[in-house]
Amino acid sequence: MRSKRTLPHALVRAATVFALSAGVALPAVITAPTAYAATVSRTTTLDDGRLTVDGLPNDALWIKVSVLASAAPDAAVLASTDELTLSAYAAWTTEAPIRLPEGTALGDYPLAVEYRLPGGTVQRWTGGSFGYRLHTGVSAASFDRTTTSYDSRDVVLSGKATTWNPATDTTGPAAEGTTVKVVLNLTDAYARPQSRTLAVATAADGTFTLPVTADDEITGGTAEVVPASTDTDPAAARPLPAVGVEKLKYRVTSDTDRFRVAAGTDVRVSGRVERLTTEGWRSFGGIPVVTVSGEPYPYTKVITPIGSGTTTADGDFSYPVRAQYSTHRLYTLPKPSVYFDRNATYPSATADIAVPQQFTYAGATMTLDEYGWVKARGRLGNGSTYCDTKPDWVALQVSLDNGRTFRTLKSGYVDTGCWYDFGAWGYVNAVYRIYHPESDRYVAKNTANVRLSRIETRIVNVTYSPLRPRVNGKMTVKGLVQQKVNGVWKAMPGARLTLYVKPKGDPNWYWAARNIATGSTGAFTVTTANYGDGTWGLGLQSKAGYFYSESRNFYVDAR
Repeated sequence: MRSKRTLPHALVRAATVFALSAGVALPAVITAPTAYAATVSRTTTLDDGRLTVDGLPNDALWIKVSVLASAAPDAAVLASTDELTLSAYAAWTTEAPIRLPEGTALGDYPLAVEYRLPGGTVQRWTGGSFGYRLHTGVSAASFDRTTTSYDSRDVVLSGKATTWNPATDTTGPAAEGTTVKVVLNLTDAYARPQSRTLAVATAADGTFTLPVTADDEITGGTAEVVPASTDTDPAAARPLPAVGVEKLKYRVTSDTDRFRVAAGTDVRVSGRVERLTTEGWRSFGGIPVVTVSGEPYPYTKVITPIGSGTTTADGDFSYPVRAQYSTHRLYTLPKPSVYFDRNATYPSATADIAVPQQFTYAGATMTLDEYGWVKARGRLGNGSTYCDTKPDWVALQVSLDNGRTFRTLKSGYVDTGCWYDFGAWGYVNAVYRIYHPESDRYVAKNTANVRLSRIETRIVNVTYSPLRPRVNGKMTVKGLVQQKVNGVWKAMPGARLTLYVKPKGDPNWYWAARNIATGSTGAFTVTTANYGDGTWGLGLQSKAGYFYSESRNFYVDAR
């Protein structure tokens, strides 16, 4: 029995009509003001010969489609029907395939759509086309396996392509040699979506077979026919099922042949990989192994190896790795694969190495004061703002043979800001430097040699008169200041001295006279009051380029 449908206002359409001429009678309609401005937006020929009209509202009262022989105004109607069913929102589809008269050539034919909307008159729209062509598509496709494994990655896709002929309304095998395009949707070891496009030709019975080596997980895909002529419309692509992967558990151990390695040289990473089998842990041979300088987490992070190799039959591996950074950790693991079981990160073996880096000394200064104290200050300044206090230390070194050999005067660790600041007693004339021995962080490096020197001085021939002055009486002090020039003591004119006194029973020194100047012969004379019993002495006032010196102390017994 032919199906019926209920339309708004209880209007039931008449049966489907196929006509071979343009003289098709229309049902009587009641003329009323147009209530809708809707019209046809497009038409689509389906793979089974039905036709879909888009754009007319869901409450359309009557719709009729006609296939025209040409685009001429008086073109004959090859077929028509008003049996359409609402198939989607504002989409109407014929209930049966449209059949054209026997002998009609394959091709595209113009369409005319007549319709009536609530409150409106019959409207006519022309446009679009009916595809009267062979429809060829993939009618079946499946894989021979539901999962692949690390050791067995080959899977075979089998299927069949068929052709529906609208002239005979029959379906049969697609022509031999029809191309089927296969698009595989994949997920790689880093959970990234990938795709692979393949092609296969059909056999005489329309079947096809396509072997695939799945290095990634197959999450689905499509198979569709690539038309060989304009007489054929390809059917919609057929979805493909997913092919899962069997996860494999492994474990890895590794070590390096040394902890500290110079920049630009290699460290050798060696170890072993095992896999979990039904018989327990066994050697995992013939697999690629990589070493990276950053933790392989999360597993979506793409790792960049700094060394790689392949395990032997026993699961062992050994290969060189060239590290690029300072002290850091190496992570060694099998090359990531979708077949490895992982939980947010790939299991890996770790090993710490150190690659001492180049650096510069920033703000390095060394000074020699008038008392012979050498002070060194500076920073390991390669741009770092923080240093561990223990790994890095520097030494203040001195050379007494013009920089040929050095010995350490003082050493100390840098602070957290990479600064060093310390000193030691130095020499009259010597070469100094700061030396940093090789550490896990930095290479061995010293500052430029710095010569530090001052001129030696002495105060000699000091006399006090009278030897027993009266208390508060006058006392004259005389003496000579000398400087050593080329190993010879000579007069030091223009020197200035301070006369000090430490009263008997008092632990403190007090100055009695200042700015005592020496003459051209280095001699000086000063007269001062005597304050009672006490110890007297002279000190050279600071002068650039000269060492400080003092006279011998002299006790005065006043009367």
